Amino acid sequence: MFLVPSLVLNIVFDDIHKLHSDPSGRHPENPWRLEYALSALRDSSAWSHITIHNTPEAKVDLLKLIHDEDYIRLIERESRLGFHYIDNDTYVAEHTFNVAARFTTAAYDSSIRSLENRELWLIMPRPGGHHAGRSGWAMGAPTLGFCIFNYAAMAAKSLLDRGLRVLIIDFDAHHGNGTQDIFWYEPRVLHFDIHEEDIYPGTGYVDDIGGESAEGSKINVPLPAYSGDQQYMWVIERVLKPLIESFRPDAIVVSAGFDAHVGDPLTLLRATEKTYEAIGGLLRDLWVEGRIKALVSNLEGGYGEGLRRGFTSYIEALLGIRRYSGGIEPREPPDRILGELRKILSKYWGIGV
Repeated sequence: MFLVPSLVLNIVFDDIHKLHSDPSGRHPENPWRLEYALSALRDSSAWSHITIHNTPEAKVDLLKLIHDEDYIRLIERESRLGFHYIDNDTYVAEHTFNVAARFTTAAYDSSIRSLENRELWLIMPRPGGHHAGRSGWAMGAPTLGFCIFNYAAMAAKSLLDRGLRVLIIDFDAHHGNGTQDIFWYEPRVLHFDIHEEDIYPGTGYVDDIGGESAEGSKINVPLPAYSGDQQYMWVIERVLKPLIESFRPDAIVVSAGFDAHVGDPLTLLRATEKTYEAIGGLLRDLWVEGRIKALVSNLEGGYGEGLRRGFTSYIEALLGIRRYSGGIEPREPPDRILGELRKILSKYWGIGV
């Protein structure tokens, strides 16, 4: 018998995120993002079900669980120099190292609390996380893509070290190359990543399935521009749900990006609130049914209206306040994606799509 969790979502939000900023205000990864997202939650019926927590003090040694020490020290040194760009996309400021380390510590601690106390947790960090690999720049990507330390990887590693099989669901519009890099050779981590094809970081092809001894544990679904809710629904119903049944994860870590939303200025996937309702509702069902022992979400991308409408839809569905009402006819992705995906799912998971 499992205990049905109360409808409470613990959110890590901390004003220290404002210390990581571009003084000119021109960079799309800026403090406005989190303030906009939190204000949307305040206006939502979900707000009465939310408890806000500050970040803990940084436990810097934890970073070595997911990142090489040379990279950690690089970010520490570069941050001391004050605001500047460390590649064409990514900047650091004086407090970036401490801010990112505190949010990474929060991801570690929150995953343990979710497991031990049966609590739902969401981390709202800045800077971003899922493009940061073990040595920072990952899988040949030209930049860090606004990211510094990998929060989702830290949450997953914490749970993995406690003997759990972990499913990472990354629905940011950009492929989570850093997360995939960190767990490339780890078969106990199933990394499911749905993203827009042929955009930054130029990784996440269907045939990227994991390294030696972990083949098939990395499932990439790159969708073409203008896929919309119809192709997302097909992926959720025909790929994600069967994978969950086959893999049977003990815990789920989510890289929750909202830049696939129709209102985002940087991508062209054109998803609506319906997609995020469907994903949030699926996760809630797994949680309430007691099929997973821990569930931690980490906010990733989103640079427009998706941070308000998509984000609140996901949270409200996760809490059971709203449900996906149906009415969208699933549509298969193009054959160039579908054919290879069918081979992989059939070979490694016995799934026919």
